[in-house]
Amino acid sequence: MKIKRFQAEDVRTTIRKVRETLGPDAVILSNKRIEGGVEIVAAIDYDESLMGGIVAEPSLDKSKSFESDSDIENTLPSNKQPKQSRSQAADDVRYSRNIPTTPKQKRTSVSSSDKNDVSSEKLQDSTNIGKDLSSMQSEIKSLRGLLLNQLSGMAWESESKHHPARTRLLQRLIALGLSPLLSKQLCETVDDKKEFDVMWRYALGVLSHKLPIVDNGILKTGGVMALVGPTGVGKTTTIAKLAARYVLQHGKDSVGLVTTDNFRVAAHEQLRSYARILGVPLRVATDKDELNDALYDLRNKKLVLIDTAGVSLHDSQLREQLDLLNSGSKTIHMFLALSANTQRSVLNDVVTTFKQSKLDGCILTKIDETTSLGGAISVAAEHDLPISYYCDGQKVPDDLHIARAHNLVSKSVSIMHKITLSAQQELADGLSNGDSMNLTINGMVAHAHG
Repeated sequence: MKIKRFQAEDVRTTIRKVRETLGPDAVILSNKRIEGGVEIVAAIDYDESLMGGIVAEPSLDKSKSFESDSDIENTLPSNKQPKQSRSQAADDVRYSRNIPTTPKQKRTSVSSSDKNDVSSEKLQDSTNIGKDLSSMQSEIKSLRGLLLNQLSGMAWESESKHHPARTRLLQRLIALGLSPLLSKQLCETVDDKKEFDVMWRYALGVLSHKLPIVDNGILKTGGVMALVGPTGVGKTTTIAKLAARYVLQHGKDSVGLVTTDNFRVAAHEQLRSYARILGVPLRVATDKDELNDALYDLRNKKLVLIDTAGVSLHDSQLREQLDLLNSGSKTIHMFLALSANTQRSVLNDVVTTFKQSKLDGCILTKIDETTSLGGAISVAAEHDLPISYYCDGQKVPDDLHIARAHNLVSKSVSIMHKITLSAQQELADGLSNGDSMNLTINGMVAHAHG
């Protein structure tokens, strides 16, 4: 009988070594996990009576250390001595010490059932490792967030201590709705040794110069213009305002309308109603050929306005819409409709997505519905996206205005003051329990305004 010990990093690899070395008739005597992998003791030409004799031999003391080859030879019965080298025999006897002393030991062969057990065990190990890694990543992320918060607090405390006026200005600009990055850039341009009101006005002036504006509006230059943007930002109403304003200036024969919105039910009806009221032609284009035909039919119009479908930023139809506009035979100037009542982070994603196609500018909509205009201004400034017009109501064409940088900045400040006064009034109404409470409220609001 030949006994041999095999070690590897997993059960599958160890069993493969057993098969390669001892063949398919090998018998697995024991297996256990060790540091760095798995250990299996296997044998060939297995004889149960021999193993029973070895284990039950009184002279085989487990505490005894085999110092010589003669000791090992004396351990095995003479009539069962295997034909092998003395060093191999010594190893075999040492391995046999760990063999269980079961009277009727079961014979285990390397078969397909073993492979299934190995696969299940390996799958379980992989699952456990995946859970451990996920838990570690979560803990690291939590620690990272905690560390960043602590560092931010320390940096803010240091800035507040050494530059109190600049810190106050930074708070005011962030309250305006501007991004922290743009607010910090504006603070770096001011002289914090001057009075706060001077610093505030100077920062707003720098913001006005940073805000990109289209010098010549759509209604001055004419041509072919498409208004793009997500769902619900007011593209169709804005198209109607532009068309109505141009009709009032140049007559109804100077304007043509096109819609590519064939995704919504009755999508054309609203724009068709506006076209009928204004007395201007409307064409529907669902593909490249129809768009080229529509533009050819309206080639004599000074201004052609194209209304597009509003789709999700992650919808494949968005790419189709942009490709359709870029495939036209004529140059189409694309303007992005940005809803001012949308969060700054969402506006940033919108601009990033639509800038994949060349944008000539943007139109701000729903300014009358927003509680902060600074987010839209901040996104336009950071992406260098010129603003052409802004809309502050549903009236056609009255609530359409040419963009002016100082007007937009002033309007953003006005909205901030209006919201702050409204919050102050709500606090006063809800907590009017005496003069002392009112004084506390007024003090809180005054502190918030700097």
